[in-house]
Amino acid sequence: MSELSSARAVSLFSGIGGFEYGMHDLGFEFLANLEFDRDCVTTLNSNEVTAGGRTIVPLDITKVSPAEFFSGEIDYIVGGPPCQSFSAAGRRAGGVPGIDDARGTLFWYYCQYVAHFRPKAFVFENVRGILSSKRGEDFEIICQSFKNVGYNLYWRVLNSADYGVPQFRERLYLVGLREDLGMGFKFPQPTYGPDSPDARPYVTALDAIGDLDDPTANVPPYGGKYGHLIPDIPEGENYRFFTEEMGHPNPQFAWRSKFSGFLYKMAREEPCRTIVSQQSRYDGPLHWRNRKCSPAELKRLQGFPDEMQIPHSYVTVVKQIGNSVTPPVARALGMALRFQIEKHISIPLLENDEKLTFDRRKGLQARKSRSKKVKSVPPPSLPSLFDEVVTFRRDELGKPIEVWMDGDIRVSSYRRELHRVFEIVGRVDSEESNWFNLSLEFVGEFQSRVRSVTVLASRLSESSSAVRLAWRLINQVVQTNSSYESLQPLWGHFTEPYPKFRIQWDSSRGDLALQLQEFMIARALDKDLVTFQELEECVGKIEDVISDGRAIGFDIRTHLTNRTIKPGVVRFCYPFPVLAG
Repeated sequence: MSELSSARAVSLFSGIGGFEYGMHDLGFEFLANLEFDRDCVTTLNSNEVTAGGRTIVPLDITKVSPAEFFSGEIDYIVGGPPCQSFSAAGRRAGGVPGIDDARGTLFWYYCQYVAHFRPKAFVFENVRGILSSKRGEDFEIICQSFKNVGYNLYWRVLNSADYGVPQFRERLYLVGLREDLGMGFKFPQPTYGPDSPDARPYVTALDAIGDLDDPTANVPPYGGKYGHLIPDIPEGENYRFFTEEMGHPNPQFAWRSKFSGFLYKMAREEPCRTIVSQQSRYDGPLHWRNRKCSPAELKRLQGFPDEMQIPHSYVTVVKQIGNSVTPPVARALGMALRFQIEKHISIPLLENDEKLTFDRRKGLQARKSRSKKVKSVPPPSLPSLFDEVVTFRRDELGKPIEVWMDGDIRVSSYRRELHRVFEIVGRVDSEESNWFNLSLEFVGEFQSRVRSVTVLASRLSESSSAVRLAWRLINQVVQTNSSYESLQPLWGHFTEPYPKFRIQWDSSRGDLALQLQEFMIARALDKDLVTFQELEECVGKIEDVISDGRAIGFDIRTHLTNRTIKPGVVRFCYPFPVLAG
């Protein structure tokens, strides 16, 4: 396409140059790049496509005015401000702060640069979660800001696999055209998949990286706590292969208890799932040969060329690739812009009312996925345990199977068929002493080994140590009667609880520990954050609640521990201590 005239462009929040790699052979001449992250700047400077003979230096958009950044006229601005404020990971971490978060406000600076340079068009990329942040209010504010500086807006969620990337990756693309151009914008038609003109098959993981693997090379065991599970996971599956619902004879995890990337192994014959920037040791995409993907493989899965250099550690490579724009989508958008604004190139375009089908297909896939569950596990109809427990007597139950001391507390343990009962008795002999009754009724396959656990605590001078002990005893029952490591996988992730047990609680409410435990159980399935004011009205001073709760082992998060949580609110992640053993 050497006949194309030059189009002057600048890149904001450049990352490692996804837009630049996608657009450089379409005549887009990137005259300046703005990037704050030093590691990303090192990558940009390591490649001719992005550096172009220039030396790029780290710049903070909040401290550099548009005039200081670049002096001259430009035709296009491209870039995607950091997306953590609107991402799915951000939601799971503690809500969606959106434009309330410092990273979310970076779009304001992007808008100021657009207002200053007045390009013919700009492309703004972000996660699709930006559409639902604050029920759409944040996206409405963003759009209105760009409209106020004189741009007509067009947006779509595009899937990278539709444009030749061997990865299912959905991102929002917002295109703004200067009002005085007097024209609209249509997005490029997919070139792969069911929505492409000839239904061209997707580029699969095997197509993309098959030649990078030596099938004769020895792959050492993965190692670690879950490494031994990886070889058994079928291609295209993840941790849920080891769940009761999938029919595994020795389940290791509860359904929906982990993120979908946990132990995810790519399938050769389809694109891989979204590559994310933050990966634990057991997060995928894992290679079908039961190992992590190499940097060379990750580059291809994201749509970067082999010659691109990322001179960093593996963790940084993953972070930079996971945060980047996929070049083939950037290229398709560049072609659509040059075709419609400057009448260069000719490509098929989507009509504005034409719907893409990847959401519908994703829904069908989800239903297909759910159909793999061997059985559903409805909650059983059990009588209230408290109705049974209060009638237990030693002469009915026989001799205690265990009696021991834990500090100043005597613990007795009884068993009645599939019910387990613990009695915790302190040394206080007073009508005003603290007491509580805690019971868990299990559902699903776990019931075949134990249907319920009850802890009856009484004569307590203070309750925090007894509450912690109660949950530790319950955890021990879980560990000794199943392959689950604790209550956490039976509960599920705290923002997507899928509890395999019901909690019943009654207490004297005599001290802060008991009041906090009652409050947390009452809010156990409520995903909303709790305000400091509500917590203080129901329990006690916020400082005492947080310090005492964390001393017991409750996972209590605030703005100080997680930036995605707004000041003045708190998240209780689980209704039980996560440190109980």
